[in-house]
Amino acid sequence: MASRRGGGQTPPALSERQRDWLKHLRTAERQGEPLRHYAKRLGLSEYSLYEAKRRLRELGVIAPVAACRPGSAGSTRFARVAVPEATVASGSPLRVRLASGAVLEWSEAPRGEALRELVGVLSG
Repeated sequence: MASRRGGGQTPPALSERQRDWLKHLRTAERQGEPLRHYAKRLGLSEYSLYEAKRRLRELGVIAPVAACRPGSAGSTRFARVAVPEATVASGSPLRVRLASGAVLEWSEAPRGEALRELVGVLSG
């Protein structure tokens, strides 16, 4: 393997088995296929594939996993929220705390379609 990584270091010499696992990992990544499905489709051990990935990462052949910090790109997760009509009584106050820490309050909760639209805006 004569290619160089971004740091200018030459990757360590890999065994034939490590090169085979690396080919599988790169193929799965290129195809956008989760390793679990890729392993199952080819009859490979899912555990062995993940273990090879971990070891190749330790050797510096595969880039380390970027840590997701709150507020960083890629760390935001949204969940669909369903609010049945009966759970919000007419005239009840409504308080919504966003993941950012912001709090939205209404003295009287919006009803029906207005509430669905509000939830759609907040989650979309």
